[in-house]
Amino acid sequence: MPNHNGLEIVTIPAGPIETNAFVVIDGASRKALVIDAPPDVLTMLQQAIAAHNVTPIALVITHAHWDHIGDAAAVREQLNLPLLAHEREQRRIEQPAAGPEPIAGAPVDRILHDGDTVELGDHTFTVWHTPGHSPGQISLISAADNLMLGGDTLFPNGYGRVDIPGASDDETIATIRRLLNLPDAVVVYPGHGLPTTIGRERPWMQQVDRTGRLL
Repeated sequence: MPNHNGLEIVTIPAGPIETNAFVVIDGASRKALVIDAPPDVLTMLQQAIAAHNVTPIALVITHAHWDHIGDAAAVREQLNLPLLAHEREQRRIEQPAAGPEPIAGAPVDRILHDGDTVELGDHTFTVWHTPGHSPGQISLISAADNLMLGGDTLFPNGYGRVDIPGASDDETIATIRRLLNLPDAVVVYPGHGLPTTIGRERPWMQQVDRTGRLL
């Protein structure tokens, strides 16, 4: 299990397109953040929480696409967690459109803004508003721990789709330019697939920065 300066990362792919949920554990306090709630993830989350003997303290939704919120209502209720999300995603979490199956709405208990912080033990995550793939997409970044949990903001060799309603080429380019300010050592845990690093992605990100065009 990856460990970042005392933070343990448990990855749980779930749902029909294997969307990643994460349990981010502070090893000292044994408290945890749950990041995203794909369809059919609740039981796996409960098993992971029991196996690692942790107490979850919040559910953070990176963005409101169906594959990231399919089990949000169930996770919030069954694990008794406050749900945190950006204000531009609130309506779609509380009144979601159906995915492959109907999705229950979940109240947003805390609205997150760019620059807000989310605490986990002695670790502090800063909220970055990283729109493009979705208007209110956020990333949780801990510079001290070289860690980014970014939903569909950044993937190995790419970024979240921009050919869907609500997506924006211009916002994606602005987000990529902002991410270039992060150190190469930052490990990125994406909403799908395996982790990468800012350093590994920097060459194509710099190309986007130079040309002002997406790949």
